[in-house]
Amino acid sequence: MLPLLYLLPLLPLIGFALLMVFPRLFPGKTGGWLATGLIGAAFVVAVIRYLGQGNTPAQETLWTWLPNMALNANLSVGFYLDQLSALMALIITGIGFLIHLYSISYMSHDARFTRFFAFLNFFVAMMLILVLADSYPLMFVGWEGVGMASYLLIGFWFSGRGSESSDKDLRAAGEQEGVNNSNAARKAFIMNRIGDLGFMLGMFLLYKLYGTLNIPELATRVEGVSVATAGVELACLFLLVGAIGKSGQLPLTTWLPDAMAGPTPVSALIHAATMVTAGVYLITRSHFLYELAPNASLWVAWVGGLTALYGALAALNQHDIKKILAFSTVSQLGYMFLAVGVGAYSAGVFHLLSHAFFKALLFLAAGAVIHALHDEQDVRRMGGLRKFMPFTHIVSGIGVLAISGIPIWSGFFSKDAILAAAFETQPLLYLIGLIVAALTAFYMGRWYFLVWRGEYRGAEATGVAHPHEADTITKIPLGILAAGATLIGFLNVPTFLGGGHAFDSYLGRAIPQEAHEILASTEWSLTIFAVLAGVAGLGWAYLQHRARKLDNGPLGQFSSSALYLDNVYDGLVSAPSRGIAGALDTVDRGTDGLIGSIASNAAAPGGLFTLWQSGFVRAYAVSMLLGTAGIIGYWALKMVGSGA
Repeated sequence: MLPLLYLLPLLPLIGFALLMVFPRLFPGKTGGWLATGLIGAAFVVAVIRYLGQGNTPAQETLWTWLPNMALNANLSVGFYLDQLSALMALIITGIGFLIHLYSISYMSHDARFTRFFAFLNFFVAMMLILVLADSYPLMFVGWEGVGMASYLLIGFWFSGRGSESSDKDLRAAGEQEGVNNSNAARKAFIMNRIGDLGFMLGMFLLYKLYGTLNIPELATRVEGVSVATAGVELACLFLLVGAIGKSGQLPLTTWLPDAMAGPTPVSALIHAATMVTAGVYLITRSHFLYELAPNASLWVAWVGGLTALYGALAALNQHDIKKILAFSTVSQLGYMFLAVGVGAYSAGVFHLLSHAFFKALLFLAAGAVIHALHDEQDVRRMGGLRKFMPFTHIVSGIGVLAISGIPIWSGFFSKDAILAAAFETQPLLYLIGLIVAALTAFYMGRWYFLVWRGEYRGAEATGVAHPHEADTITKIPLGILAAGATLIGFLNVPTFLGGGHAFDSYLGRAIPQEAHEILASTEWSLTIFAVLAGVAGLGWAYLQHRARKLDNGPLGQFSSSALYLDNVYDGLVSAPSRGIAGALDTVDRGTDGLIGSIASNAAAPGGLFTLWQSGFVRAYAVSMLLGTAGIIGYWALKMVGSGA
């Protein structure tokens, strides 16, 4: 008997509950090992379900949620497993397990070690609910859950490292770091709320159109429909807004590079295996709707293409070892959106898979470097680290080759499939994708040469004369990820290269496959162009390295300021909002003063009456006597006046 699907999110949720409620039961590293073991157990469950599932999707209902007998539309809490959700579950639990294992060493000296792993477990659990949900409302629960988890983890160092130091300068720097981390967490949370509104509006409209939000049932109801309607187009555009927010696409992209403010394992988890892939998953899971909405699909493709270009340009002259990778994530997610937008769903999902391996590898390798240099992140203060960290150097090189699209590494196969699909349907987007491929190879080559080649430049700046290699617990995840980044591409070797598109055939049972009408000779040409773009980018970086010009990359301040997009938002949104808030605050303070003045004036007459409230019985007796005498005197005078 196959294990029940609810075990997948339940296992990490148990870990979250135990570590949050009973942290004292898990001293030292035991909390980390418990959290890691539970993610490993979830991975085993995912593997068993994957192997035993066969080709038939499985839907398991736990209970009825929000019954609506009047409309005959009961909304249930249930999970749905097909080839797509099974693959996502394997990525989340597999990569998540490796990141958990890595974190045991990386976070070993953190004062809130146990709580960190509780948050990691919560993150993975919410992402599993998101990808396994059989309805959009339940998916939205996981959607909001990963948003909350990202807020907790991006701002995990909200007090800043060193904020409790006795050294005045270190304390000030730590406090400023805490402020920056908290701002980054709030930025991610707030910008995602914009996308969440789009998701909600999309759900409301779909329910209005079809009377259900159960995904398999909705797919059945639209089956056979071939005419696009304005309602479906609008619903798909609303879902796209949600996907843009969660996956950091234009125009809601600026939160994602700042998300690297959290600990490095968090960066790897967010950028590689969980949150940012949710937008791609949402569109792919909703493919039956986007097939009826060609205009919305075109929007998806162009958002992806432009975001890929934006991320690549912004990465050219960054100096933070993690921020280069963060903008790279923005760009690579753009590739995935481009792919699903042109209908190449399997190519987009395959790039999601390969990206999970090489991006997690690159982030964790960067974390090993940061750890070895005592939290230094400026690549201009590195260089020559291959002599001190040979293993990390090798796996980093594999990651760079993979993301640059060099044969035989995974990025070559997945990126080539996307470019071929774009060439067939949107030639201009293909050209943008090819340019991005060259830029990607350049900025990753720059990252590699500044960190690993040349002479070590950080002894004086970092105070570390001899950086140390990563320990065994750190090396194990790095080695496995490097192997995956090398071998995973062979799951989908195209036919013209002698393969059989095995991954496409597997995924084709869950989502439609794009029709390839490109001649083999044309595919060869496209592949050669893509490889040449990658080689040219790396060669450009090497020449710049030889000329010692890598400290300041192309586009200068324009690139290092991320094309001033944050400045634009500050001028258009933040500054006017602050002005309005300041004006309202002034009005509020003035209103408070006016009301306070009225209250004071009203209280003055009342103060006179308080003089009579002395608390002495004799005073009250005199008052009663005087009052009685006054009443009698009044009536006496009245009677005299009337001549009685």
